[in-house]
Order: sequence, then structure tokens, then C-alpha cells
Amino acid sequence: MIFYQFQNKKRAMKTFKEYNLDDKINRMVIDAIKKKKLAKFPVNATDDYRMKKGKPAFTIPSPTGSMIIKVWLRPMAKPAPKTMMAYNYELDDK
Repeated sequence: MIFYQFQNKKRAMKTFKEYNLDDKINRMVIDAIKKKKLAKFPVNATDDYRMKKGKPAFTIPSPTGSMIIKVWLRPMAKPAPKTMMAYNYELDDK
């Protein structure tokens, strides 16, 4: 009987999904890249800091509107299709 009540309590517990700002910004950048038709398959390359040299490919406003997201693009290595691009982004003040 106790075991049965424990199972019901376990089912009644509700989980919540955490929303991370990085996930939201990643989704915004991917949507912007696809909307501008720069790449069909964007791949996140935020660990590649060498990409940030020079002028960004484009900029978009942040979700709050108080900052700008600068986006850099580069083609992937040869085995990847031409429609696959790596991206990196950076948040800057206006």
C-alpha cells in the first residue's frame, strides 16, 4: 500500500524546463542565418575565436533590444556540403 502511494506521488510531481539565455540566442542566430539564406545547416562554433577577426557577416538586435548580436560565418571543412556553415556570435552594447 505504501509503495502504491509513493508511485502516485511520483507521477504527480511536475517537472519544469529551464530556459537558458544562450539557447535562446542560439535559436535566434540560427533563424536569422536561415532567413537570410546564408546557410541551410548552420553549426555552432562558439569555441573558435579565430573566426572573430575582421568584420562580422551581419548583426541582429538582441531579444531585449538593448544590445546587438554580431555574427561571423565561415564555411565548413571539405567533406561537409556547401550549404553547411559554422557560426560564432558576440553580444555588444549599442
